[in-house]
Amino acid sequence: MTAQPNDVQPPTTQRPMNENDFSHGLVTYLPTVSVRSQLIYTTVLGAVLLTLLALPFIYVDVSVQANGLVRPISERSEVKATAGAVIEAVLVKEWQTVKKGQPLFRLRSEQLLTRQQLIDQQLAEKQAFVQDLTQLTTRSWKEVAGLTAPLYRQEYTRFRSVVEESWNLQEKRKREYQTASLLYSQKVIARLEYEDALYAHKAALARYNTLVEQQRSDWQTDLTQSRRDLSNLESEAKQLAEEQELYVLKAPIGGTASQLAGRYAGSYVQPGDIMAVVSPDSTLIVEAYVPSKDIGLLQPGQVVRLQVDAFDYNQWGLLTGKVLDIANDFTMNNNQPVFKVRCQLDRPYLSLSNGYRGQLKKGMTVQTRFQVARRSLFQLLYDKADDWLNPAIQAKPSPSNRLAQQEGGTRS
Repeated sequence: MTAQPNDVQPPTTQRPMNENDFSHGLVTYLPTVSVRSQLIYTTVLGAVLLTLLALPFIYVDVSVQANGLVRPISERSEVKATAGAVIEAVLVKEWQTVKKGQPLFRLRSEQLLTRQQLIDQQLAEKQAFVQDLTQLTTRSWKEVAGLTAPLYRQEYTRFRSVVEESWNLQEKRKREYQTASLLYSQKVIARLEYEDALYAHKAALARYNTLVEQQRSDWQTDLTQSRRDLSNLESEAKQLAEEQELYVLKAPIGGTASQLAGRYAGSYVQPGDIMAVVSPDSTLIVEAYVPSKDIGLLQPGQVVRLQVDAFDYNQWGLLTGKVLDIANDFTMNNNQPVFKVRCQLDRPYLSLSNGYRGQLKKGMTVQTRFQVARRSLFQLLYDKADDWLNPAIQAKPSPSNRLAQQEGGTRS
């Protein structure tokens, strides 16, 4: 195919380009830019301008991050030996759930056992004394029966033999007096004989009554003393029972018993030895360890989001809660001063999209994020946003930090 005459382009003459001739370069460049490229350029430029203009109107949550630990709201309690003794019985197993007041260990003290045996023996003896003496002082000597104390059984036997002799003598004198009285009324005997019989009868009766009353008085005195001794022994037994309670180690709180290693029946423990640790089964909270440079931004009731290390937050999501309280004093953690901040959880579990729940357990580690302020993107850029979004950077406080601290102080 041959070219037509109309297709032939006339030759053009190019003027040498002067590199300082800007107008000439622009004129020669613009015709080479396509309309599509100009549209893309204009769109990008407009998007950048709109983004910059929107920065003061777009707000984000600014947070402080700290490491934390899931733990019960109550402290763990240590069960300590109250005295030096031998373990008589171990009544709990490792990781066993226990109730408040449930016995965990029973200790044995030979000294207490000896005292207990002595007091029990003395109590039984005094109780027998009181029982026998009550019968001896309230009943007639003829009706007394069933004495249990050997001491008063022997006394009663001797007294009965003496009092029976006195009683028989009194009965004899009584009959002689009755006979003399009859004969005297019949004028058979003289008045002197009658009076002698009367005197002998009264004397025998007086000796009998004196003997009975004297013995009863002695028994009454013994009864009073025995009751006093019994009361003292009961008080001593009560005190001993309280001491023995110290040898039964009980759970101070309900929870899970642990750290029982090396505790078995027959082993000896010293006073103050830790026998076990009871971790309470109470409401779970998160204890966060906030650096001192960020503690001024926090206050009770503040919103907190928690990422549990044991659960992938991309699948399980985050937990929410609020600040429960803030410690007034610092503690050292990895040679750095931190403040303990306790956080209340909205729920003690995480869940998947299919509804499966992952329960929190004591000892799980978490990453806590405390929402401290809402700032515009323009403010963050202006105030060096790294001080907010990356608290791990050890740098001097930026103006944004100082402003947030002022806002936190105002809110608190």
